[in-house]
Amino acid sequence: MRFFEAFMAKALCKWKKKDIEKSLHELAHIVDKPRFICKDCARSAHDKNFLCKAITLPLNHPPS
Repeated sequence: MRFFEAFMAKALCKWKKKDIEKSLHELAHIVDKPRFICKDCARSAHDKNFLCKAITLPLNHPPS
């Protein structure tokens, strides 16, 4: 299991500063080409499972 997959049980909204500092590479992967945003805190991710209250971002272009 990749490290960032272990964090899928924990939404980005709940990450602490130490989680972010320790997992910058994984965080970069999670937020690359975001398709969803948390409607409470505005964090973004490519997979809605990384967010507490995810809503789909309106995209003006097809995802690559």
